[in-house]
Amino acid sequence: MNETEPHVRVVMVREDLENILEYPVPAGYAVRWYQPGDEQLWLNIHLAADKYHPITPELFAREFGEARDLLKDRQCFVFDANEKPVGTATAWFNDNFNGAAYGRVNWVAVVPQHQQRGLGKTLMTLICRRLRELGHRRAYLTTSTAQTPAIRLYHRFGFVPLIRSAQDTAI
Repeated sequence: MNETEPHVRVVMVREDLENILEYPVPAGYAVRWYQPGDEQLWLNIHLAADKYHPITPELFAREFGEARDLLKDRQCFVFDANEKPVGTATAWFNDNFNGAAYGRVNWVAVVPQHQQRGLGKTLMTLICRRLRELGHRRAYLTTSTAQTPAIRLYHRFGFVPLIRSAQDTAI
């Protein structure tokens, strides 16, 4: 975790899940949905990709533990040509986000060696599409100001910052 870079939490919303951008899985990669035991894959990807959060088995348990049976339909993994896991994202939910039910684009990560190859776009296509398939009409996500490439990606997919305060406007 990099404590030296200042970063502020950013919440972004998309009020409908229609007309989702379509990006295919790039050549040389494959996608599959969660299977029991994939917790370690998730941890390894996030340990390599996330320098802002302490990634631990306890974090995975806190995020998904009570609803782990839902992951088979909600968490996907990208594998390279050597069948090594290199990316993940989760189509999660919050039944009381700002007083309404929202899908949540959650824990998107691609290991550094495979970034800038279109995998983030593929993951966003898959997760937004899956949220819609699961009945969600709108979605939100959280990121930080330190994640400029991610913010650009999310904006490209129709997510806009949620402005709730003067501080949000300044960001």
